[in-house]
Amino acid sequence: MEEKILKEIFERVNRGEKAGLVTVTETSGSTPRKAGTIMGIFRDSIVGTIGGGNIEYKLINSTREMLDTDEICREFSYNLTTDDELRMNCGGNMKGVVKIFSPSPKLLICGAGHIGQKLFNISKNLSFNTKIIDDREELKRDCPELTLGDFEDILKNEIITGETYIVIATRGHLLDEKVLNLVKDRGAKYIGIIGSRRKITALKENLGEWSDNIYAPIGLKISDGTPEEIAIEILAEILKIKNNGELVHRSIMSL
Repeated sequence: MEEKILKEIFERVNRGEKAGLVTVTETSGSTPRKAGTIMGIFRDSIVGTIGGGNIEYKLINSTREMLDTDEICREFSYNLTTDDELRMNCGGNMKGVVKIFSPSPKLLICGAGHIGQKLFNISKNLSFNTKIIDDREELKRDCPELTLGDFEDILKNEIITGETYIVIATRGHLLDEKVLNLVKDRGAKYIGIIGSRRKITALKENLGEWSDNIYAPIGLKISDGTPEEIAIEILAEILKIKNNGELVHRSIMSL
């Protein structure tokens, strides 16, 4: 059962979901399960059990509350006899911890040109689960990790969540627009599009509705125009959105 619980948590997180792991760390007296018992809790289901009854019901609810916040760890301690909210006949004491597992933020780079490749290489050193996509087979030589294929075929099967960041930098504005239409209403945290202001103005006119999660032209205005520095300014903008950052200097001019 433990293997099944851990496998389910892994698969959920790999699909872009949060998952909670409840672990009983200490028991005394008469309790329904003993130390070492684990249980997986998700927004729509559970796997395993720590003994049922009110204590399990209480932990399911509190864990699901954690899934909707940034809290990642919470200890619990219950006396199964004296706790007024439990009143379980088995008695005893149970202690444990709830750990929340979250998927790594996903970075989808749509386009493996000069900027896309530079962005891909830099982002691999960060916490992102990064994928680079293109339909040009010749780019595979310079970017062996490229996911090669038709953008529509790949993106329609891609899991996109509130922790997904998308960069659109294909070989042309018509394909950029096609890719944007494939991803724009699927809940991504960030969609950035490379292009001149003229191109972006035309794109806005074609789309009609422009969502708050779409950033174009892409990036912070800090580069010298080279692919390497453009990639850094794109990633800087993504990190600002991801971390709710500030555009301020850290240096203290005077104390």
